[in-house]
Amino acid sequence: MAKNQKPKKDSLITLTRKYANNHDECVKFFFKMKWPVGFYCEKCGCTHYYSIKRGDVFQCKECGHQHYLLSNTIFQDNKLDLYKLILGMYLFFTANKGLSAIELANELEINYKTALLLCRKCRILMSQSNSEKILDSFFYEADVAYIGSKSKEEHKQGVATEQQPFLVMLSTDKEINIQNF
Repeated sequence: MAKNQKPKKDSLITLTRKYANNHDECVKFFFKMKWPVGFYCEKCGCTHYYSIKRGDVFQCKECGHQHYLLSNTIFQDNKLDLYKLILGMYLFFTANKGLSAIELANELEINYKTALLLCRKCRILMSQSNSEKILDSFFYEADVAYIGSKSKEEHKQGVATEQQPFLVMLSTDKEINIQNF
């Protein structure tokens, strides 16, 4: 089991070394998330900017419009330090069996309500993470499949209870005629 935890521990150490007490690296992290192809002014379309207020605000060189780092994102109005926000997301997304708000509050040394809000936002991010793979066709095929072995107890009825069900769904351009298979 220690072998399975080593990569997580190593990556946590790497994350801490890179972002702890380094506000500029934290800003770069969120900057790349907000503007993956580079800064772009919403008002005039300019790609040139000045950085002001500890690097959390970016002012367009052309029109002077100010863009806040976390504005128009799920973390808008966030009160957490950027490092704690990055660390909280890391802990939430790498937890093997999930992470409760109480555990997150203890790890980050923040209050429960703040941790609960961060957990909710991380769940929203998880639900939107597969947005490129949205099933957007008119035709779908779905079925339930099972992983695992059949029950060893002979007196159990129905689907073997030791098998884990999961949903399989396929999106296609045209209707599939199962008789052709």
